[in-house]
Amino acid sequence: MTNNFHRKICFLLILLFFIITPGHSQNNTLFDDTRVSSVYIDLPADSLTWIMNHVLSEHYFMARFIFFDNQHRDTLNNVGFRLRGNSSRYSKKKSFKISFNEYVDGRKYQLVKKINLNGEHNDPTMIREKLFYDLWKKSGLPERRTSFVRLYINHVYYGLYTNLEELDKEWLGRIYLKDDGNLYKCTYPADLVYHGDNQQTYKNIISTSETGGRAYDLQTNQEEDDYTGLVTLIDALSQPADSSFEAFIPHILHVDEFLKSLALDVATGNWDDYGYNKNNYYLYDNPFPGRFEFITFDPDNTMGVDWFGIDWATRNCLHWGNSSLQLPLSQKLLAVPSFFNIYKAYLDTIARYVIYPDSVFPRIDALKLLITPAAQADTYRTLDYGYTMADFNDGFIKTVDDHTPYGIKPFLTTRYQTILQQLSPAGFDEIPAATNKMIVFPNPAPENVNTVMIKAGSPINEGEIYDQNGRQLITFKENTNHEMLILVDISKLTSGIYIICIKSSGKIFVTKFIKE
Repeated sequence: MTNNFHRKICFLLILLFFIITPGHSQNNTLFDDTRVSSVYIDLPADSLTWIMNHVLSEHYFMARFIFFDNQHRDTLNNVGFRLRGNSSRYSKKKSFKISFNEYVDGRKYQLVKKINLNGEHNDPTMIREKLFYDLWKKSGLPERRTSFVRLYINHVYYGLYTNLEELDKEWLGRIYLKDDGNLYKCTYPADLVYHGDNQQTYKNIISTSETGGRAYDLQTNQEEDDYTGLVTLIDALSQPADSSFEAFIPHILHVDEFLKSLALDVATGNWDDYGYNKNNYYLYDNPFPGRFEFITFDPDNTMGVDWFGIDWATRNCLHWGNSSLQLPLSQKLLAVPSFFNIYKAYLDTIARYVIYPDSVFPRIDALKLLITPAAQADTYRTLDYGYTMADFNDGFIKTVDDHTPYGIKPFLTTRYQTILQQLSPAGFDEIPAATNKMIVFPNPAPENVNTVMIKAGSPINEGEIYDQNGRQLITFKENTNHEMLILVDISKLTSGIYIICIKSSGKIFVTKFIKE
């Protein structure tokens, strides 16, 4: 293969890659996390009373919505307003959902139809959920936009809230470009265990969430109510974890994305997930490229929060799962050596560059500084666990109570140290890439990292790095020993998204990496 032909093939693959690469954030003050904006809800007093007395209701009451970003004020009449959540419905500080299109068909506000306002009533710091989504994005996973807002209902200050983007067709279109696939919201006991090919069997599995409903709850294309794709995935996960499974499962599931998601859950102590508790994830049957995407949600039980007397900071990252449960998605994938090695690579990268104290502590400090005035004025914050401002401050650095035995900073410090100890000597030196695969490490690459490691399943002949406009910025060739691992100098690259294209044993591989 000539170099010229190689470049042409790489260029075509890069064009295709950018066509299917998830979209990125647009400027949007609704989710501007550099400020604490204000949301005002006005509705009849009897409607608010009914909402508070019927906590399991999904009915939207008509309300007026005002959003003030400290510079501009927008008013929308006839929005829908209701409670949201599971156990938080019974808390004294409630969580809410706002629907802009409930009474005005098709209406959006700042390009979204719904937002979620979470009260964070069981987190003395009130930042764990927001921080998790920041780390999720930093790990290169599909962004869910979040910010903080002050909430006022009928002129009463209800406190500081996390404002979360709804995971719906608008989000699917922004992230995956294709929004017409089936999106399943999966809650306990959604273990993905195979029970035959009858769709109704899976529809009949009931969630233990407060509002009930299906454990595998179809959120889109509900009129068709077709679970064919989900049953196909569950059937595939029931097969033996052998070489055939290793070869076909990436055609059904975005394996790398799941392994990275699992690694982040493990690194942040997010035990209320699929990998430990068969809970809190979405599966999107993406029409293009025709495989399932995996998305974690509801990560409030993270970074030291515990309800079982388990030390999540020191739990073995290589044996994280709940051995008493059947969890084929994680158990089968991690039983395949090549997938397990990729998982370890993600764990190593996330430990060194995502939860690494020098990297994450400044972000924690910035979030604390940002929200302190709004948290101090939040009297609802104190109603469920009696959290004082002393508890708020302690929650960042030390134990507060039985279910928050770690402050966020000591948890992440301990977790970072523990993961690296548990990976050694099973670190990067023992991580061969699977056949027909390329690994870029670390990814994302922090700004202080000057080289990335590129590893393939066979010797690397040559490669290039391109920017998002298809401009070739770096070229590299094999070393004299025909190694499968090459170190590439990226010190001259600015922050952004880049594409690496390599030629290895006559095949061409393309992947994305992020330079922070």
